[in-house]
Formats: sequence, structure tokens, C-alpha cells
Amino acid sequence: SMPDTAERGNRIMAIFHFTVKIVGRSKGKSVISASAYLNGDVMKNEETGRISYYTSKKEVVYTSLMMCENAPPEWLHVPEENIKRFQQSIRYKRADDKDAALEKFKITFQKQRLWNEVLKIEKNADAQLGRSFEFSLPKEWSRQEQIDYTTEYIQKTFVDEGMCADWSIHDKGDGNPHVHLLVTMRPFNPDHSWGSKEVKDWDFVRDTDGNIVVDESHPDWWQDKKNPDRHGIRIPVLDENGVQKVGARNRKQ
Repeated sequence: SMPDTAERGNRIMAIFHFTVKIVGRSKGKSVISASAYLNGDVMKNEETGRISYYTSKKEVVYTSLMMCENAPPEWLHVPEENIKRFQQSIRYKRADDKDAALEKFKITFQKQRLWNEVLKIEKNADAQLGRSFEFSLPKEWSRQEQIDYTTEYIQKTFVDEGMCADWSIHDKGDGNPHVHLLVTMRPFNPDHSWGSKEVKDWDFVRDTDGNIVVDESHPDWWQDKKNPDRHGIRIPVLDENGVQKVGARNRKQ
């Protein structure tokens, strides 16, 4: 089958793979570890004290952090003492390009702050922490085109919609350049505080006047425990075969 194509100006780009996963507490996958892998760097999980090392990953050819408009600007602050400590490190002293090494350190520090802040707010054992994407890039593109087009795509698709985007391009030189991307799931309020995650609004059975039918004996009757005013007979979500979709923990959708 032909790969999906996305038109870019007068170019057609073939997207050969595109995967999406949720990084959550219940899966046992650390969002700090996921970010450290994506960046090919070292990150500390402030909650557990665990440090993730991925400095041997040489295929990370570009890395970026794009914060959305309402994210707290102070999360981007890298303290002077941390910079000085890094400049004393073997990694910095051995780096061929010291400016690039310092820039990478700062970005990684900022990403570490972002995901540790996510861990502070998402306390539930089954909390969803972020969405993880991986997609391939056309190897015909120059590195700059890969960076520019990916930046534009992530800005429009995620950052403009209120998400922070932690991403990098990996390229082992084997003809498979690809992007690893982690985005936040909880929105920010205009005052830079965390907002509420969207509550799924069910479609409820309504009468001819458009009012929600109240029948608590109906098998599909549902009431929100936290907000009892949200209630009704849920209209089931069916898959393409007309079968009731079932979500996590066998909950009807």
C-alpha cells in the first residue's frame, strides 16, 4: 500500500510511520526517562531521585523545547550555579563544540523542569503524563528542511493548541531520520497555573425538546461522581462494526 502523503507547498512528503502512545504512571514508564532518551542526555526524576542516562545515544542530531503561550516563563530559567557546575564537567571539557554543549545542557535542564512539574501535578496512580509521538522524516530533505518543517508542524498542531512540545530528531545515518516528540496533556490557565484536563462529555439521550432524559433505572444511566448535575443515559460509542467500544478497565465508551 502507498504511504500516506502530506503536501508541503509544492512538495509531497511520504510519512512511512507515525505512532502515538500515552506515557502514564500506570504503565510504569517514566516520563523523565522518555525525555532523557529522546534527548540523548541525563535527567533526574525529582520525585524518585532516579537518574536516567542516555548520553551514549549519538543519533540525536537536533533537539528543541517549544513552550506554549501560557506556560510559566520561569520554568525556562537555568540557574547560574548549574551552568557553572556543567562547565566544570568532563562532558563539557571534552566537547568539540562548547557552545553547542552548553546550549544542549540548558535545553535538557528546561525539559527536566517541565516534566518534573508535570509529575508534581499528576499524582493519581493512573495519571496520564504526556503523549508520545514518533514519526519518520523524508531522508531527501536536508537537515535544515527537516528542522524547519517539523518546527512548523509542531507549532501549529500542538503548541498553538496550548501544549508544550519536547522533541528531537534522531538520525543514525541509515536512511531513517525520525522525530521523537513528547507533549503535555494538561492545559495552562492565562495566569500560567495548571488548568483542568478536559472532561469527556458524553452524548446523552434527549427528548424531542432537546432535554436530557432522566431515567436512573436505564442500564446506560450515568452520573458524574464529582459533579452530580452531569448525568443522563449515555449513547454508546460504536466501532466500525457496530460493536460497543470498551475502554480501560472494561468501561463502556
